[in-house]
Amino acid sequence: MTEAVEQALAEALALLRELPRHRHGERAARARFAQFKTSHPGLPCRLLIEAKPGSDDLDYDILLTIAGAGTAALSWHPDHGIPWTARYADHWAANFVLTINGRSTTIQSALLYLSARLQPRPDLMRDLVDRALLFAAIEDAPPDIGEAELEAAVDTFRMRQRLYSGAAMQQWLDDMQLTMETLQELVAQSLQLEKFKIALVADQMRPHFDAHRRDFDRLTVMRLETKTPASARRLAATWRRSGTCPVLDGKQAPRDASGRLETLFACDLPAAFAGAENGSVIGPVDDGGTFWVGQVLARQAARYDDPTRERIRDLIIDAWLTAQRSKATIHWHWV
Repeated sequence: MTEAVEQALAEALALLRELPRHRHGERAARARFAQFKTSHPGLPCRLLIEAKPGSDDLDYDILLTIAGAGTAALSWHPDHGIPWTARYADHWAANFVLTINGRSTTIQSALLYLSARLQPRPDLMRDLVDRALLFAAIEDAPPDIGEAELEAAVDTFRMRQRLYSGAAMQQWLDDMQLTMETLQELVAQSLQLEKFKIALVADQMRPHFDAHRRDFDRLTVMRLETKTPASARRLAATWRRSGTCPVLDGKQAPRDASGRLETLFACDLPAAFAGAENGSVIGPVDDGGTFWVGQVLARQAARYDDPTRERIRDLIIDAWLTAQRSKATIHWHWV
């Protein structure tokens, strides 16, 4: 073993003794380890963090890969008078609901996340998988978060939650059984994920638009849904004869028909609409037990504006996540 490796082992052990052992200290621990890693560029190493089930405590291991010899695993546990067998008496997964490629999601973290996402996104289980995959992607090199940036983000969170006073903020923390440090850690994680997404899509946005320009035409369409195919056929025939939606033309639509007027990107519409020209009447189309007839009322050529960039960003990230899910080993602990 070389002197450099021995020195690295000694420094790694000293680092383990200094790392914060509470959950809200994880960000600081990762920053300290990043400094250690930078100071030993020729020695591959990794920090493993274990969140103990039902506890606010963290444990750490450092793995150092020594060329031609193998991997050394270093652990250090402070002695607080609790026997090892008692400390780990619970099942190792008792506080986990999900593990993606070895990274586990705790029940507490899942519940906090689901409470924030319940309204806008119904596919919650896939959201949890995607969140874990994003965290795994930034684990080795998380984006830097400045203190001023974090403080501004926490203030924004408070405003969104309408926590305008210190008392209201403290009451919310008490209700959620969180500390301010834990909240800051959660907000910092959200900032890191957002920075990762920005970096992920930065060089792909304009090329994607140029390659799929027609997908981002904006179509204004009127659709009427009916419950029976016969009703839909009659509606389509009437619509084509007049060239105008019966509802817009002041005519009586079928009693079982319900309609909506919407403007969407071509890529977010059924294929029959996406390539249709102005005035085209589409349908009837069987949509899993409901039947609709529609018409393209207007089509605007694609333009590279903010809404288009936002949609492209989502498509690129969704494609990345789909590829990551296809390669991931996923195990749900509750099924």
